[in-house]
Amino acid sequence: MRIIFILLVLVSCTKKYQTYHLIDVNDFSFEEARPPIAKKMMPKNKVSRTHCEGQVLFSSNAQKENQRYMQGMIKRMCDNSSYLLNARLTETWWTTIIYSRSCYTMEAYCPRE
Repeated sequence: MRIIFILLVLVSCTKKYQTYHLIDVNDFSFEEARPPIAKKMMPKNKVSRTHCEGQVLFSSNAQKENQRYMQGMIKRMCDNSSYLLNARLTETWWTTIIYSRSCYTMEAYCPRE
């Protein structure tokens, strides 16, 4: 019982959800997300991307690396469009004393042409 309690203290997990009604893929930032002004668009097909980064001790910053990768991935989610509709970003990270892992999942709809 004591070992289980110690393991629960040493491991932590966090999940955060964020939604965006409209994303301009050429001008998206995790720190300062401003909704762009655009004409009304209808959703077409749903796309989803996931990426995870790990870090051992203080070797790198997994969250920053993941954000940089996802910004490039967001630009390539819909081939011919500059916008994503009804997007949902899920950030999950868990940590132990030695190892941390950060995962981002972006689910969005491409607009109709």
